[in-house]
Amino acid sequence: MRYICMVQQPLKRPDIEGLRALAVLAVVTEHTFATPSGGFLGVDVFFVISGYLITRSLLDEVHRTGRIRIGRFWLRRVRRLAPAFLAMAGTTAVALLLLFPSQDPVSLLTPLGAAVASVSNWWFISQGTDYFGGFDVVSPFQHTWSLSVEEQFYALWPLLIVLSTWIVRRRTGTVRSSPLLKRLLLAFLTLAVCSSLAAAFVTSVDDPQTAYFSTATRAWELAAGAMLAVFIGSARPVSERSGLVLVIGGMTLIVSGMVFFAPSVPMPVPGAVPAVVGTVLVLVGGRSPRGGTWLLENRVSRFFGRISYSLYLWHFPILIIVQQVHPEALWSVIPVSCAFAAASFSFIERPMLAGGARTVPSSLRRTFTAAGTIASTAVAMAAIGAALPTSTVITAPAHAAPTPTSSVDARQESLERALRETNWDTALHDDGRHPGGPDPRDCGRLSLELPEEKCTFGASDAEHTVVLVGDSIAGAWSEAVIELMRTTRPSRKVVVLARNGCPFIDAEVQRGIECGRVQQQVIDRVADLRPDAVIIGSRMDGIPFEQVDGRGVLTASQFERASASMLEELRGTTGVVLQLTAPPAGKDPARCHVRFGSPQACTQRVSQEWLSRMASTERVADKHDVRLVDTRPLVSVDGLTPGTADGAFIRTDAVHVTPSFSRASAPALGELIDEAGGLDPR
Repeated sequence: MRYICMVQQPLKRPDIEGLRALAVLAVVTEHTFATPSGGFLGVDVFFVISGYLITRSLLDEVHRTGRIRIGRFWLRRVRRLAPAFLAMAGTTAVALLLLFPSQDPVSLLTPLGAAVASVSNWWFISQGTDYFGGFDVVSPFQHTWSLSVEEQFYALWPLLIVLSTWIVRRRTGTVRSSPLLKRLLLAFLTLAVCSSLAAAFVTSVDDPQTAYFSTATRAWELAAGAMLAVFIGSARPVSERSGLVLVIGGMTLIVSGMVFFAPSVPMPVPGAVPAVVGTVLVLVGGRSPRGGTWLLENRVSRFFGRISYSLYLWHFPILIIVQQVHPEALWSVIPVSCAFAAASFSFIERPMLAGGARTVPSSLRRTFTAAGTIASTAVAMAAIGAALPTSTVITAPAHAAPTPTSSVDARQESLERALRETNWDTALHDDGRHPGGPDPRDCGRLSLELPEEKCTFGASDAEHTVVLVGDSIAGAWSEAVIELMRTTRPSRKVVVLARNGCPFIDAEVQRGIECGRVQQQVIDRVADLRPDAVIIGSRMDGIPFEQVDGRGVLTASQFERASASMLEELRGTTGVVLQLTAPPAGKDPARCHVRFGSPQACTQRVSQEWLSRMASTERVADKHDVRLVDTRPLVSVDGLTPGTADGAFIRTDAVHVTPSFSRASAPALGELIDEAGGLDPR
């Protein structure tokens, strides 16, 4: 057997194939069905196996030839990993771009480019990706982060071995049987394990997103496998009895972690420790004359072990597509993924592994042929799935709407029409191009730091001032507020002081941003401006209020206290405080707008989370003399919010309305503001 784990390796270790089967099936089922709760630990099993097998392969070459042909090693890695990866990546990109017309190509292809460059883990860190963030928009290439970690290991670790062999050769004149090489490599690995564990221990608490994806915090896992390979070397295997005890003990540790651990356990320390230790025990015990247990070495386990690389590659984009096209068919993810993985292994992986350099062109032809077949099959299956009805589609009751007597009534009528739409051709007829000009949403982007004059809209000598504060929800209502002032209240200018990512509450719920300091600067500036009115816009659902100190999600009482504290800060700085509620979260058009589907798939009920947050907001508003504007009539009817209105999308994603929709909402928003008491002091 020449293809175990992700390594072309002359070791015949059926127990390792079984171990990889356990790992990949745990990952696939956890991603698909959220069970076992610790199935994500399968990745940690992969890391240890890869560290072990790669190091064994390199050291075998050193012992045979006295050197490492680093270029040949890297070429083998590319031939082993690249064909199946490129087939998956190309198929996924084509399928998503064809099926989801509203998919932003840049947001799709950027993480793909990072994966091709073997830096996707660092790219996801730069985006602040939360691996366990259920409300995040998930990239179909998010799972490639672990491949990037391994590929970075493949790039650096062989160089350290080459350096070590050079040092040993200079000192002793020979490398093949020198004990100095073993001591030197163990010293390097001990340093790597200790420093990486320390980094992981600190970062797992202070910055869990970075800790999960970072090569620095994962290196100890790969180094543990490499250290095992160096340490045991040509040592005699353990006895059959000891081997069986080690294998069973290791399996118990791995499975216990997968079953009992939850995402709340800090990762990778201490969360990954049982999986890493358990894998090391299995690798040691499996060297006994008895080998591993029947659970690892049966035909089914070995089959899944052989296709594990392709199964890992294919399952995640298939899962993402099924979730978007036909969420009621999640049961199909695993069998479909296994079918794709088996085809990828048979027609792409195995030919590339079996063929030498002379057969690479013919292997590549088979690769492209298989990839094309898989791609066309994937698109056809997705199209069929999109055309199937799904029980998650929500339709509005058909009833005659009264003649609109106000802008709010007109908006309600347009939403009712949208809820009854079944064809994208009639639901979408706006090309989305609208007059340009200054973008008030840029004012909330902390990275831009725009000067205040660029975020002031209206006549510079206007008699009255309105300040818009909050997070990106305030920015999403900015076009409506600015248009409302321009058309009906020209004596007022609008200063946009939104700060994206920082809700207008006195609580730290955004990792990586000191929101308390950011919003205090906003309040200080409001005090300087002494505006006639302050309008607040801040998120209410769609993204959990997770406290950065690890104390969990804000409770209703904590949210109310945090909101009240900010309002106390505003007291005395303005005559009127008015709060625009965040629109209830809907469905992201990039995910629900399927070329062969129905607009009704974009319909969403107003969430219980939003209703609960609304009740809290009302209580705080009553106590602090805040004029509260319920924006539900702008986006929903009878508790249902469609994906479109008046021929255009309502949202840019699940929580933000589009600039054109916001601007068109100005008349109706003005009516709702007047009903709430207006912007003039009583």
